[in-house]
Amino acid sequence: MENTVSSQDHQRPPQQVSTTGSRIYPFEFTGTGSEFFRIWIVNLFLTIATLGIYAAWAKVRTRRYFFANTFLDGQAFDYLADPKVILRGNLIVAGAVGIYLLTDIFTTTYSVVVILLFLLALPFLIYKSLRFNAHNSAYRNIRFRFMGTAGESYKVYALYALLVPLTLGLIIPYWVFRQKDYFFGRLSYGSTQNRFYGRPGYFYAIYLLAGLITLGLIIGVIIYTATTALMADSGSSGKTLATAGFVILTSMLLFVLIIIVISLLKQFVYARLTNHCLNSTNLGTLRFEGSLKAWELMWIRFTNILAIIFSAGLLIPWARVRRARYIIEHIRAITPGSLEDFAAATETDQSAIGEAAVDFFDIEIGL
Repeated sequence: MENTVSSQDHQRPPQQVSTTGSRIYPFEFTGTGSEFFRIWIVNLFLTIATLGIYAAWAKVRTRRYFFANTFLDGQAFDYLADPKVILRGNLIVAGAVGIYLLTDIFTTTYSVVVILLFLLALPFLIYKSLRFNAHNSAYRNIRFRFMGTAGESYKVYALYALLVPLTLGLIIPYWVFRQKDYFFGRLSYGSTQNRFYGRPGYFYAIYLLAGLITLGLIIGVIIYTATTALMADSGSSGKTLATAGFVILTSMLLFVLIIIVISLLKQFVYARLTNHCLNSTNLGTLRFEGSLKAWELMWIRFTNILAIIFSAGLLIPWARVRRARYIIEHIRAITPGSLEDFAAATETDQSAIGEAAVDFFDIEIGL
């Protein structure tokens, strides 16, 4: 495990006490960009050199680094997955993608069938991924568990997905709410299961605000482009060409601006919904508190993108550590009792096919 600070040597932060007498335990992150860069560059080199075979070990090394540098009450988290299990999942997913590419070459009919089969299996893969990740995550030698069922996953990720076009997208905030409820409400630490008290109305309010900002920006760009185009038509031929070039250039820049603003708005939505979900989750007598600031996350996102671009990708490790530190250190656990008042529970789940699939297709679940 690539961790330069052991849980035994880590100094616990001063314990806080709330006005109700409950103890407050802030999460901490001790990783650094320079440490993670060494892991990242080796992972990248070996993954390329082995034609992707090492990707399973790279994933485990990365997660172990972030887990081992995340502390709660002076104790680090553990990631216990076996890379060989993840490799088997990667090979199965790679084989499925290979079959799709081959069928797409000979006939589109078979490729469509492969896509439909994948979409049919996707909710089950997400369910397996959540179980796998929870089973291989531990704190104080007690593993996490995911108590959701495959049937619930099909309802959340298939049924509500089918309702999106039928409702003209109006069900999307509720769909996201059900996804968060499926994750936060089914996660268990040992034998103690989470309780989630989130409200769908809050999701609608956040998505409505983000949607109005995006719509206003798009309308503004359309009005600006139309106005400048009309001005170009009313001028002389020489000025018309110059103005037309200016319109094209500024329109492209405004298009890039829209993409940047939408990316930043995603951070706004992420911050608000993550805070709401954390503040609405109880683990027995323990509750969580998120204090992410939307503007701070947006600034981190924007400057991270600039750093990655101008460093030709070499600052990716620094950007990942920076974002992880901010998120982790803006979460607190509050309980009237002790963090040791949890019992372990037995669960076995070593299938990483779902984990490989959701990673390969970049499907975001959980936090």
